[in-house]
Amino acid sequence: MLARSGLVIVPTETVYGIACDPAVEGAMAALAAAKGRDGNKPVARLAASVDQAKVLARNWTKGLQALAEAYWPGPLTIVLETAGDWTGFRIPAHAVPVALAKACGRSLALTSANLSGEPDTRTAQEAMAAVAADLALDSGPSAEQAIPSTVVKVDGRRIECLREGRIAFNEVEACFRRGLEA
Repeated sequence: MLARSGLVIVPTETVYGIACDPAVEGAMAALAAAKGRDGNKPVARLAASVDQAKVLARNWTKGLQALAEAYWPGPLTIVLETAGDWTGFRIPAHAVPVALAKACGRSLALTSANLSGEPDTRTAQEAMAAVAADLALDSGPSAEQAIPSTVVKVDGRRIECLREGRIAFNEVEACFRRGLEA
């Protein structure tokens, strides 16, 4: 499915997401169309392991390693400088999306399974009603409160909160600083 620019609805521990293989021609355009959003807006990557993110990062620091060890898998998206631009990475604490990225052998594009600006979805049924996808992987409802991941941008020794979500930014920042000092 993903090899043919298909879109797959996947559960995570926060909200349901929609994924595609960004290496397949047309997949990112299909994802943007399904979300009803600008195709130039960045989309995070679903990674199966720290190594899938680390290999693409231009500068992997001790601070980043501390974040990965403390919060991955989990509801933290870390925006890193990569060869092409800045890219967010997340390893969900859910076996289904991690297995999907592992089976593909590389990180996948992943965003919430809802139309841009609309509420996040907690079930596969809600996600299928919200966005057009080729396949839905249903593992029951996500968290009671559909709180998305916290998103931080790390540039060398600087960390910036882009969106506070499930994890408080002050906790993430403190972990990053401790890692840099280690």
